[in-house]
Amino acid sequence: MTSIKKKRAYKPILCLDFDGVLHWYRNGWKGAAIIDDEPTPGSVEFVTNAKDFFKVVVFSSRSNQPGGIDAMRTWMNKNGFPEVEFVNEKPKAFLTIDDRAIQFSGTWFDPQDLLKFKPWNKSD
Repeated sequence: MTSIKKKRAYKPILCLDFDGVLHWYRNGWKGAAIIDDEPTPGSVEFVTNAKDFFKVVVFSSRSNQPGGIDAMRTWMNKNGFPEVEFVNEKPKAFLTIDDRAIQFSGTWFDPQDLLKFKPWNKSD
């Protein structure tokens, strides 16, 4: 992590997924309002540092479900995260960090190869 602190008038949007990115998600889905795993290692520190450079927003599949945003906000506060914005639709972000995404490089993927994809926390 960088220790350089910079104050910027304009901060680009950094969109973070919740499950599998901020929230470890070991115990699987139990409903939008039920979050019972710990933070992923380093996530609190990352979000704290990222806020110096970005407007940090959280967008998740939980965002549009009853109780989802309140549950994420409560969980993040309980686990020592700084205050962030929660949105219920995908923002026009500078960058998105998600555990279930592949960066498009201009060349299309073989659909069969995509079936082999595993998020970082489900890899063998």
